[in-house]
Amino acid sequence: MFTQPRNFYPVVGRADGVFERLPVEELQANEPYQWTLFVLGYAWIQAKPIPFPGVVQPPLTPAASLMEIGGIHGKPYREYSGDGRPPAEASSDFDYLDKKDTGPVIPRFGGYCNHASVAFTTWHRPYMMLIEQAIGEYATNIAAQIENTTSEAGLWIPAARKLRFPCVIDVQYPKVENDGLPALFYSDELTVTALGGETVTVPNPLSSFKFPYIPEDFQNITNGNATAYFREWPQTYRHAPSTPAGGSNIQELQDALKAGAPGVRNSVGLLFTFPDQGDSSLMQFSNTRNESRRTMDYYNRGSLEAPHNTMHNILGGNGHMGETDYAGYDPIFYFHHANVDRILALWEWCYTDYWMNDGYVHGAQNTKYPWTQSLGTYAQVYDAVLEPTGENGTLAPFRHQDGTYWTNDQTRFLTANSYPKYYSYKEFMGVRVDIPAFNPIQQRLARAMIAIYYGINPIQSKQRTRAPSWAHLPVPGSEIEIPKNFKLIQSYRHFIVLVRLPEHAFGHSYNFNLYYKGTLVGTTAVFTREINSPCAACANRRANASVVRGVIYVPPNLVDEIIADKIDSPDHALEDATNLITKSFQGKLLDLSGKELASAEGGKDVAVVPATDAAVERVLPAEITLYSAAVAEHDNPEEPVQFLDWKPHNELFPVRFDVISLICRTVIDLLHCRAAGRPWLTKQNDECTE
Repeated sequence: MFTQPRNFYPVVGRADGVFERLPVEELQANEPYQWTLFVLGYAWIQAKPIPFPGVVQPPLTPAASLMEIGGIHGKPYREYSGDGRPPAEASSDFDYLDKKDTGPVIPRFGGYCNHASVAFTTWHRPYMMLIEQAIGEYATNIAAQIENTTSEAGLWIPAARKLRFPCVIDVQYPKVENDGLPALFYSDELTVTALGGETVTVPNPLSSFKFPYIPEDFQNITNGNATAYFREWPQTYRHAPSTPAGGSNIQELQDALKAGAPGVRNSVGLLFTFPDQGDSSLMQFSNTRNESRRTMDYYNRGSLEAPHNTMHNILGGNGHMGETDYAGYDPIFYFHHANVDRILALWEWCYTDYWMNDGYVHGAQNTKYPWTQSLGTYAQVYDAVLEPTGENGTLAPFRHQDGTYWTNDQTRFLTANSYPKYYSYKEFMGVRVDIPAFNPIQQRLARAMIAIYYGINPIQSKQRTRAPSWAHLPVPGSEIEIPKNFKLIQSYRHFIVLVRLPEHAFGHSYNFNLYYKGTLVGTTAVFTREINSPCAACANRRANASVVRGVIYVPPNLVDEIIADKIDSPDHALEDATNLITKSFQGKLLDLSGKELASAEGGKDVAVVPATDAAVERVLPAEITLYSAAVAEHDNPEEPVQFLDWKPHNELFPVRFDVISLICRTVIDLLHCRAAGRPWLTKQNDECTE
């Protein structure tokens, strides 16, 4: 029998009915009592309770505090107090001052890391339930106090019962592109409802989190041309200046969000274009590595982790959200992840049969390929790894009331053994994520509508093309099998750019941005921990030269402009079109302050960068290639399209990236020497030496 230890805080959710996680602006506008309880609860878990008439503030359970919950995602590298492992199992001689415990290879507790793994989506679900539960428990407590001491019966307790963590940062077009981040995330004060329906202003707990103390392993991080002063900053910041004084540059954040929103939006849309019949795993959808999959089996749709990473870097900049070890302390982190979970729930509804299993199957013969990629690492003491993996893999540190850990399989909706979660999302494109589809047709129709909502609509795009050159683009002939009830869209192809980046190239998070005439087309973001983070899973990926994938959608109107009337014959038309497209692009590697680390012009005719000005090979993208596919539409235009005849075309940047400064190149080399665990003062002949 499991004996509950001190501070044990199981993740049981809000076990009082199933209610919706509303968009935060809707919660603020339409649910005044829920909104007040939520704001008060968020302040409470930050250990900054807001006084309310007739309310005695309940004591804050340590494991329910944002300091503890935020630390699960990274630093400080100590076990979550609510996990409640038995003392013999939890004992550790980890020492923050001991280099063997703080170097790139960690022999002790190595954190909870399920990034770049198939468990990325599943692990974050009980994580969100944890903070929802903490705020909800507070809301229930004070709602009862209010109704017991005032004449407001029937207003607060029902609101507390329905309260679920709201979601936001959905890249709705054109709202986010035009308006950016809602003011409720950065204003100094918020308006809430008090007794008698009166409104009052209170300090805003959504804008930042003031640390009650700075953990001993917080470190300042230099990202290329900027430093994040995590050791000095007393609170979380977004797009902070490179000074110990800190601060949030909201205008810089807004500019980044407005510019990046279209690309993020399209990357979400691509997730709902996976084929009807495919492999049975969610490996490719869930994460950016996909390294268990053979290259020829890749679907070119991207992953949910990719737009997640991009939004982290957009929102954080040179601040906490942009660094994995510190992101969990920013209050906006949980709104972002509520929306990530919403997209996962929609995808589960549309692709109920896709799951992790023990590997993936592919092809007409349903050939099975086993996993070669870790499903996520939780390093305990002395590099212990929790077993088993797969759908029964455990998701530490999130436990049930009986002491068992949540498993991957228990996080699912819509299965016979679905574990209760007590939340849902608003109906979206006819989808209620907690009610199974009637049949596969309903799932397909929903997929098509969701993809279109997020900007992937080849049928409409073809109708809007104007350039005469499209008429010469070839579609496949009889060598390609066209599914029954489908026909090819003539004179049209779907273009994407496949990006593969070394995860630990620069020793911190960074972005690859693709531009056309100075306008951002899309981003592939690397969201990773600093070079000397104690994360054991990251050290393992670093040692194995982990590469992450991203897909950047090339909008048809942009292709329309590029090829215009430049192709007047079907001879070599596709080759000519892809040459024109690649020549039009510029790529940049950027640190989180927006400073260039390296850049390159597209096309094979660009002059070679002199060796003295070129980026070192180990930081260069592993691949940036233009792909295209023919598109087949169903006889019923409301059904989703299918992509056929995938073809790789030119590498966009076959020459070396131009390094912005010699200093930048030197720093990159030295970081890699440090990552290799070797001392350094100089770097000679591509070797790390003293």
